[in-house]
Amino acid sequence: MDHMPHRPLAQGLTYAGTLPLIACAIAVWTGWPMGIDAVFVAVAYGAVIASFLAGIHWAAYLFDAQRCKHNLLIASNAIALAAWASVWIGGLWGCVVLVLCFALLFALDVGLHARGVLPTWFFRLRRAATIVVIAMLMAIVIKAALRG
Repeated sequence: MDHMPHRPLAQGLTYAGTLPLIACAIAVWTGWPMGIDAVFVAVAYGAVIASFLAGIHWAAYLFDAQRCKHNLLIASNAIALAAWASVWIGGLWGCVVLVLCFALLFALDVGLHARGVLPTWFFRLRRAATIVVIAMLMAIVIKAALRG
């Protein structure tokens, strides 16, 4: 299960997927480029990525239901809906909701890895990307909190 010929591509795309949040955090802290609401962009992008990850959990359940908990479909849907709500909430609190979403998604990943559903290389990749994503969202939250 750990063998995947396209692993380098998956790894590259995953790390590339963190770049928009890194750029948003830099923009929030530096104020550049002017005229861009980097907090909104971060929340909108984060919601899309969280929903994408929730879809991975659906796929895991659909293809390996015996090793997944039955509540995986419900949990991943609830997280996707919370990510969607983060866009409505916006700002600092939208980022906070997304931090919780990504933390919960990773908690689900821990369980899937423990049951042998997620291969080790993918679990490690998800852990590294989650650390980056949560760190960037927290950097945005801290800056937004300092502003106001």
